[in-house]
Amino acid sequence: PADENVRVAAGYTYFGQFVDHDITFDPASSLQRLNDPDALEDFRTPRLDLDCLYGRGPADQPYLYERASGRGKFILGANRGIAGMDRPDLQRTADGTALIGDKRNDENKIVGQIQALFLKFHNRVYDQIASKFGPNQQDAHFNEAQRIVRWCYQWIVLNDFLPKVCDPAIVAQVMPAAGQREPRLQFYRPHGGDAYIPVEFSVAAYRFGHSMVRPSYALNDVARSTASFNGKKFGRIPIFVRQSAASTDAMNGFGEALPDAWGIDWAFFFGTPGTHPDGQKQIPQPSYRMDAFLVDPLGALPEFANAPSPFASLAFRNLQRGVSMGLPSGQNVARMMGAQVVLSDEQLWAVRNEQESLVPWPEGKAFYDKPQNRKWLAGAAPLWYYILKEAEIMNHGQHLGEVGSRIVAETLVGLAWNDHYSYLFQMPRWNPSVEKLGLGANLDMLELTKFVG
Repeated sequence: PADENVRVAAGYTYFGQFVDHDITFDPASSLQRLNDPDALEDFRTPRLDLDCLYGRGPADQPYLYERASGRGKFILGANRGIAGMDRPDLQRTADGTALIGDKRNDENKIVGQIQALFLKFHNRVYDQIASKFGPNQQDAHFNEAQRIVRWCYQWIVLNDFLPKVCDPAIVAQVMPAAGQREPRLQFYRPHGGDAYIPVEFSVAAYRFGHSMVRPSYALNDVARSTASFNGKKFGRIPIFVRQSAASTDAMNGFGEALPDAWGIDWAFFFGTPGTHPDGQKQIPQPSYRMDAFLVDPLGALPEFANAPSPFASLAFRNLQRGVSMGLPSGQNVARMMGAQVVLSDEQLWAVRNEQESLVPWPEGKAFYDKPQNRKWLAGAAPLWYYILKEAEIMNHGQHLGEVGSRIVAETLVGLAWNDHYSYLFQMPRWNPSVEKLGLGANLDMLELTKFVG
């Protein structure tokens, strides 16, 4: 279908959500953040350090860790994989609450399994390096496993995820040049060396992932939804349904054990998407294009079912958030950055047709042409909207454009550079093959899933 992005597999949508939860902390889920500037204090370390995985560590949160391993390995839940696949659920209390470092990583059944994947990755690394440590070196053993896992994760963020969702040329401009130690950050400049998350990133640019969400997914060859719509059963599993009666209806999470046989076959989510004709199975599933269109379910979030329209719409909530934070317009940010192209109003209210030609967008143009709307939008598109349209108009929705790429790449690279424990700061030329665990020098998410098993 025309709305699919054959450049980026569907799993990166939720890996991006996992990264978001790692570098930020908000008591609400990423789909529930209120438009309250006073509630924006970030309680999480703004680093790519997987504290959403490790929590406060074995000494302070021992219930996350196995007693048998001396609290060196994570406790995992029951296997929910199909035959021949080990796909553990998260550890849960009797009422289904996940015992993890960040409750938001139980928000849906995909990000929850990415959490479990990295828990299992830690356990695998811990076992593989065990011969290097004696019986009285439990702390050193844990710390080394944690370092390797963190560095591999940082590597994937900077060298796999970023070049897929951003313009690869801009990522290359930001990362350290050959023979150089420091990244080339033009705009990300922490005061006093303290890493921070720019509001342009958190409230606008990094929300590009909302447009990548598919309305439904195939987890493997077996899992099916028990929900129905107008008397018809779903083929794939929907991201959520408004009136969910069972954990097998949709991808909804929070307090629900992973159903049997719902363990993800990661080949469905990571790798290079195919380009099969419509109607043929594509493995892995593509994400949706980065554009100004969100799938229908995101227009009616179930957690806001009782809210008046349009407050249940994710797009409305994102735009409202930007207004409440006083974000500059997309055009102003583009000009400040010296972007090669600043989108015109005509481009911002146009779309690409099936032949990839730019054509008028009747609904959008009608909205823009209303005098009360034109007054605010002429030459001043909301930054989130501008970034999505930039990806759509300039790059056919396959990756972010110049402004979006620059904000996202500089922020994530800047966070890594300002973390003095990161691989980028300590050993900029490091790659995962150095650890001699069987991981390649170009580690990506698909290889990681195969390594973990």
